[in-house]
Amino acid sequence: MTDWTPFVIALLSFLAMAGIVFVVGQYYLSDAKLRQRLAVSSPNPHAQGTELDISSNISRFVARHFDEKKFGVDDTFRGKLRLTLLRAGYFRHDAVNFYVLWRLLALVLVPLFAYAALELFVPRASLASRLVIMGVAAAIGMMGPDAFISRRQRLLSAEYRILFPDFLDLLVVCIDAGLTLEGAMNRVTAEIGGRRNRVFGINLALLAAEMRAGRSFIDGLSALADRLMIAEARSLVALLRQSLELGSNVGEALRIFGDEMREKRLLRAEEQANKLSVKMILPLALFIMPVVLMVVLLPVGIRLFSAFQ
Repeated sequence: MTDWTPFVIALLSFLAMAGIVFVVGQYYLSDAKLRQRLAVSSPNPHAQGTELDISSNISRFVARHFDEKKFGVDDTFRGKLRLTLLRAGYFRHDAVNFYVLWRLLALVLVPLFAYAALELFVPRASLASRLVIMGVAAAIGMMGPDAFISRRQRLLSAEYRILFPDFLDLLVVCIDAGLTLEGAMNRVTAEIGGRRNRVFGINLALLAAEMRAGRSFIDGLSALADRLMIAEARSLVALLRQSLELGSNVGEALRIFGDEMREKRLLRAEEQANKLSVKMILPLALFIMPVVLMVVLLPVGIRLFSAFQ
């Protein structure tokens, strides 16, 4: 191990801790900003204003130094990337800039961490092994952010699929109470965004903002279904379009559609329960059965060993 290895390890540890603190700080700052947009009351408005000032300063710094156009991102790719980040639940206007920042940090820090681990644990590794490990680390740093965003999209889609029947029930209740479809959507947005699912509420708030900007309800709902990435939302768009064009009862159609979605949710839960027995085979075989056999056979083995002695 060389003389400057401890310095490299200390520097990498500091950078890792700084990255973790920055990520946690960004999460809480973005949460405070989104809560202010959704008109959620804060017990300490002065502290919230200070956090928003810090967040705005960080956002300006990132937007100035990590502009996507400096890294060759054209408008077409930026639009696709923006939609991908919206599907993952990142609604900030500078989300693309932060994406570029984290791609660069992952591409630099993961190979550095791998190099520090090699110097610390395997200082006598061959050059070929070092090159292979550094290449794998660089590939992980390159594909890691995209894999994280894809995983977050899958998790959010699962949450949306569970929440969607309740969303339809709230729509039916509001429509039966005499509200229009647009008014019912606005009323449900406040209910879901404040109590049930913040990300789903933000998607509904975006739908309301698009409608206020002049977009039709069906087109806005189609964009919502594109952001949610679930088949239930696309089916709802087709159902409402046909109901409005044919002049049928929207409340009754939503009630039947909600019952079907609830049955599908129950079927998915039963499917997961049926898969549980198959998924338990591996942990049973690897962790539980060896322990049981050891508890049963160890006394017999001790007696046999004593008899042979």
